[in-house]
Amino acid sequence: MQNKITQAVILAAGLGTRLRPLTDTVPKVMVPIAPGKPLLEHIVELLRGQGITDFIVNVHYLPEVITSYFGDGTKWGVRIRYSDERDRPLETAGAMKKMESMLDDNFLFLYGDTLHFLDFEPLIEEHMEHGAIGTLVLKRSDYPKDGDIGEFDVATKKIIRWHTRPHDITVLGPNMLVNAGLYAFSKKIADYIPSGVPVKLDGEVIPKAMAAGEPLYAYPTDEIIWDIGRPEKYEKAKEYYASRMKN
Repeated sequence: MQNKITQAVILAAGLGTRLRPLTDTVPKVMVPIAPGKPLLEHIVELLRGQGITDFIVNVHYLPEVITSYFGDGTKWGVRIRYSDERDRPLETAGAMKKMESMLDDNFLFLYGDTLHFLDFEPLIEEHMEHGAIGTLVLKRSDYPKDGDIGEFDVATKKIIRWHTRPHDITVLGPNMLVNAGLYAFSKKIADYIPSGVPVKLDGEVIPKAMAAGEPLYAYPTDEIIWDIGRPEKYEKAKEYYASRMKN
């Protein structure tokens, strides 16, 4: 088993319907986070600066916009491969299963519609030290009902319960945080995903792996992580990006 993660999977197949008309001509991950810079480019550059050089991007909606812009990644000094879901989108876990043959023993797994400046090195270190099947970035939120919630042992950070949506949790406890959509996984997680059908990672696969006794760990963070899925959030994310670039 490798002791350093150098691969990242980025989910980029979403339709971005809530961002229309902006997404009438580009996939959600390609909306500009700054003039001339798509969000996906920021993510690739952020990870490249942390030693991630091998990328797998799943595509479905307007895939040529992504593939023509990034090509094989040479311009950015990385390798980029694509998992084609034009025929049928496979949800988050189904996407992972389709690209199983391309996966390293351990890899990062990211939703491509989030803006962040997260340092993944400590996450990777904890994931490898624990020998975890998955290490999940968890954050605080003012809207707990909008996300899946990980309940974890404060001392060990091992996740002891996973609350999938819909749930009735409105106040987070000291050991309860919301899923941020950023992960480190062992390839073994794919054993819990059926082939060729849409499967949700957070709603189906993580509960299944937990029920089987697989070690899943929390990585709590105070880092700001913006989901750009709605126009008001997208505008806030652009403002945040601009403020970070000034510093």
